[in-house]
Amino acid sequence: MQNDVILSPVQIFFRNKWVRLFLIIDVIAVLVIIGILIWQTTKVSTINFDVTPIDSTISINGNSDYSNGEFSVTPGTYEITISHEGLKTKTFTIDVSPEHVVSISTFLSDEKNSFDFYKLRDNYMSYKKLEEIASSRNNITIDHDTSAESFIQKFQKNYNNFSTKLPIEYHKSEGYGADLQILENITIKANYNCNLTLCVQALIVGTENKDLIKSLMEEKGLNAEDFEIEYKFY
Repeated sequence: MQNDVILSPVQIFFRNKWVRLFLIIDVIAVLVIIGILIWQTTKVSTINFDVTPIDSTISINGNSDYSNGEFSVTPGTYEITISHEGLKTKTFTIDVSPEHVVSISTFLSDEKNSFDFYKLRDNYMSYKKLEEIASSRNNITIDHDTSAESFIQKFQKNYNNFSTKLPIEYHKSEGYGADLQILENITIKANYNCNLTLCVQALIVGTENKDLIKSLMEEKGLNAEDFEIEYKFY
């Protein structure tokens, strides 16, 4: 006599052919999803950072091990933070598609939205990067920020004139020959020992009229208010 095997409800459930069919379909679906995810993660994308100041802290999802240049990432959504001491932080949320390059070009300014940071001699390379990505001729900023355009235009003009129109010589005299007397003698030349990139040194004999120095600069197309001026009276 054969012993009857008593099956539990669970065993009976899993012996049902329809149940087994649905389980197989579910397993296949899970494997397909896993395969798609693996396939997606192997399709590497790129984020290219081109920001100024050039020594800004760049973070991706809170990880600040980034700087200007290209970095490989997996497709997905990322929070990008650009920060620098003394300047306003910018944050972007970007979606990175598979096998795509996303360029993050932007700049920082201070709370007054001024650009004094970029006037400093020590920060000249950051200014050059600002000129490269945010001028009116070639504004490629990801946030379409046009606030630096007028500053760049003015700085470029002053810098070009600074490079080509110095030194400025001014002489005021009276009399001739042995009776010639030098009343005023002024030389305005480039000064590379200042805090600001745009800096001149005025060597002055016979006057203490600073307005005359500024007037001579303006005549040459140099906006004196945009320059650091070191006066040396003799």
